[in-house]
Amino acid sequence: MSAPIPVALLGFTNFERNALASYFRLSPRRSPSYVHVLDVDDARFVVADADQSGVPELLNTLGRTGDAVFIGAHGPEDGAAWMMRPIDPAQVLRELDHLLAARDNPSTGPLPLSTRSAAVARARGAMQAAAPERTPPTRRADDESSSPAIASERLAEAQARRARREAALRPVSVRRALMVDDSEVALAFLERQLHRHDIAADWAQTSEKAIELMSQRPYGMVFLDVDLGERSELDGLALCQHIKRRQVHPSGRTPVVVLVSAFNEPVDRVRGTLAGADGQLGKPLDTAALDRLLVAHGLAAQPTGPAPRAPR
Repeated sequence: MSAPIPVALLGFTNFERNALASYFRLSPRRSPSYVHVLDVDDARFVVADADQSGVPELLNTLGRTGDAVFIGAHGPEDGAAWMMRPIDPAQVLRELDHLLAARDNPSTGPLPLSTRSAAVARARGAMQAAAPERTPPTRRADDESSSPAIASERLAEAQARRARREAALRPVSVRRALMVDDSEVALAFLERQLHRHDIAADWAQTSEKAIELMSQRPYGMVFLDVDLGERSELDGLALCQHIKRRQVHPSGRTPVVVLVSAFNEPVDRVRGTLAGADGQLGKPLDTAALDRLLVAHGLAAQPTGPAPRAPR
């Protein structure tokens, strides 16, 4: 049996990602078989959430759109395949099979063979074959998709996604930022730039201090260095996930999280997006890019003098 084909999952909720990864693990004896990998660079194909902002753009930047099966309301025209929700893992495997066959046997037709229209046609054909005309499909008693708990969880996830999208469109109301970096020089420089916009700033040099400060006061934005050094329990990516998914915020609203890193290649941006970051800046800091980001979030410069920083 040939080695499993590495596939990356880009985007999706934790529930969807775990379900797809589990399906790969539970189908090791089929041929071809697939294995979930974390890094897009290590993947031959990608299964991507077309509904998550930034995912299609990131794949286009990486030049991997033609290697991706998109799932969502709409998919890019040059994607390898596209299907709508709810996610059918078996259909995902079939689309990957079609894509693999096209790549391994280019004489069967022009690339990419698994086009959006072809994917739609296959999806419609599968639906028609699965359900006779005018006959409602039956469900097994143990079908987990019919479980009220599963349905409730999916509804809650959809509502949470909608709430996050709506929150992202609202301007930041708290003019205080938390800066997290193990370098005092970097913190001091960023603080000066934020003061130009009349934004107060607090410092944290470890992930533990950052979590402590966020539990005590509201922040409109959090700037995270990806590499927080050996003194921090979490690196910037893990801390970003914590802020977005587990941290309880005093204002009731999750702050805008911006990753700041010397590692600013497209694959690094993919990792940042998967961690939940709302923006990413490179090091050394580009002040013009910072200004554009702040303006985009309703924090236009207000040259009224430096804002005081709270005691550390």
